Amino acid sequence: MKLLLDTQCWLWWFAQPERLNEEAIAHIVDENNELWLSVASIWEIGIKVAIGKLPLPDPLDSYISSRMAQLGMRSLEIRVSHALQAAALPLHHRDPFDRMLIAQAQIEEMTLVSADSMFNKYDISLIGAAKS
Repeated sequence: MKLLLDTQCWLWWFAQPERLNEEAIAHIVDENNELWLSVASIWEIGIKVAIGKLPLPDPLDSYISSRMAQLGMRSLEIRVSHALQAAALPLHHRDPFDRMLIAQAQIEEMTLVSADSMFNKYDISLIGAAKS
């Protein structure tokens, strides 16, 4: 299965893994699954670091690359088809980064791993990562 981790879940994995439920953890550690991180998530993390909302223990570039390597993750580039799909989505969710992840999951036929309940309103394969 191709898993696209949303920004929050990816950050939780390294800083607060106790916030992820057992199902999400099982899928992330399953070596049969491909793990992906969207460039949109890297962009979002970079913005949050720059405005002081997200302190990281290492410089952004080394933080991202070392953690992606730890999980054996691949990066998912943003393509024109992703942007067009994100623009066409219903406005249930207004966060542009989350809308991009939804669009990418749809087009690339990936399962999105997220704790955001708003993702349930979209036609995507989803693994809810929040603890009950």
